[in-house]
Amino acid sequence: MSQGGDERRYVRAVEAAWSKLLGRQAVVSPREFETIDAWRRRGIPLTVVLEVIANAGKRRSGRGPQAITALAKGVSEAWEVVAAGRAAPTVKDARPSRSDARRAFEEALARCPEPGRLRALLTNLLAEEAAGAAAETVDASLDASLAGAVPEHALVRATEETARALEEFRGRMSEEEFRKTFSRALADRLRRALALPRLALTR
Repeated sequence: MSQGGDERRYVRAVEAAWSKLLGRQAVVSPREFETIDAWRRRGIPLTVVLEVIANAGKRRSGRGPQAITALAKGVSEAWEVVAAGRAAPTVKDARPSRSDARRAFEEALARCPEPGRLRALLTNLLAEEAAGAAAETVDASLDASLAGAVPEHALVRATEETARALEEFRGRMSEEEFRKTFSRALADRLRRALALPRLALTR
């Protein structure tokens, strides 16, 4: 499916689930659309978002959530549970600043053995970021290349841990969705091990 088709499928599915929760046909606002598409761009599986909506419906009493954007925290925490295989934190830390994130990349680079693929990767990404590359572009490049840059033993350990964390969710996703989820969760796990935050999630 094309990227545009995938985007429409994702948004329409969330819109349909939201309409079901409200008990009426709902059309997402531009702000809600951006929230939903941001989940898609982050690689959060549709099944995770739909479960959060369904759970909001089960807990709903009185007014309940009036906008999809009100579910953003729940979706992020649910994704962390899936990706990390741990309980979601009850208190969310403030997003780090861009300068703090850049410093974390520099510190990770300083810890790298020389020469090595990880050192080369981080050097290139820091140069791209300094040249004004979009945060999303830098994050995507790191996600796509990180598994091939870390030492073999670290990759094997992270792969095994990710497989265990996602095992119970596999039957609830299509093969393609699970593959994308696994890839994203593995990248997240490697990022955490190396203390490499997502630049796109900084302020």
